[in-house]
This record gives sequence, structure tokens and C-alpha cells, in this order.
Amino acid sequence: MRRITFIALILSSTLILQAQNDADYLKHELKASAGPSFVSMAWLQDEICFANFSVSYFYRPIKWFWVGGNFINFFGERVNYSWREYDTDGNFKDFSKSKIKYCAVIAPEVRFSYLDRKAIIIYGALSAGVAFEDGYDSRFKKYPRILPYFQITYFGISGNFGKNYNIFFGGELGIGMKGLASIHAGYRF
Repeated sequence: MRRITFIALILSSTLILQAQNDADYLKHELKASAGPSFVSMAWLQDEICFANFSVSYFYRPIKWFWVGGNFINFFGERVNYSWREYDTDGNFKDFSKSKIKYCAVIAPEVRFSYLDRKAIIIYGALSAGVAFEDGYDSRFKKYPRILPYFQITYFGISGNFGKNYNIFFGGELGIGMKGLASIHAGYRF
């Protein structure tokens, strides 16, 4: 009796998995997101508050797994640079320039869904890549420079709308250079 119950349990699990694999799902995703990013790390030697905007593309080979890439642009810290020039008579003139420091990131990302329904998807993600930062020279930093980039999204949610549930809105909570929280919207096809 135990063997029959065990075999029936395994067969029903296999059928459930097969039914889940055959379920229709949209394989491509385009996403735009925005949010604040507060970076405070020892190797950056300062605390910076950025606004970030990202554009992403994902491909979903199986229902619970996405692979894709991000292009992220950080902007928001104004760098001021001022100096004084003297002429031969001892007169001087003050000059100043300012530039918004920015950082652009190219990073691949993998995403795993915990819950995948037509109306809602809950997921986690891992992203790592390269950041290109630019600004004025200062005492501690030389620009432009290349930095490592990472982001771990431990909770992401996507509410799906539309006739085919292909338009979505949501948010993410994570840790890394992209920030602690962001909102996003996108389209799946």
C-alpha cells in the first residue's frame, strides 16, 4: 500500500510539473524603473545620494527564470569647482564651474520568481556589472573611472494588467548600488 501511494504521489507531482511547464507565459519583457539610490561604501570614500533610471530587457526561457540585462544611469550629485586667477597688477577674478556627476552601468541580471500568477509575480534577482563614472578631478578621485556594480533584489513584485496581462507595474526592494527601493513599469510580449 505504501508503494502504491508513493508511486501515485510521484506521478501526480510529475503531471503537475508538466502542466506548469506547458502553461502559456510571455517570454520577453521590456522594463523601465526609477528610484533613489543612497551609496555609502568605504571604497567610495563618501556618501552620495543619486536618482537612478534604468531600462531593462529580459528573456524567460522557463516560467520561473529570467535572464537579461540593464542599462542604468545615475545622476544627481553636483560637483562644484572654483578657482581664483590673478593678473600682474594684483587684481583677481573668481571663476566657478559645476557639473552633475553621473554614472552609467551595464549589467546582466538573473531573476527567479517565487510566485508566478497571471495577475501577480513575486521574484528575487541578482545583477552585477561595470559602472562608468565621470566628474571633475578632486583630491581623492580621478575621473573618469570604472567601478564594479552589484545589486541584490530580495523582493520584487509585479502587478500585471491588460487583456493578456502583458502590461505591468510594481516595485523592488534590494541592496546594492541601484538602491533600497525602486518602482517600475513595463511590457511583456
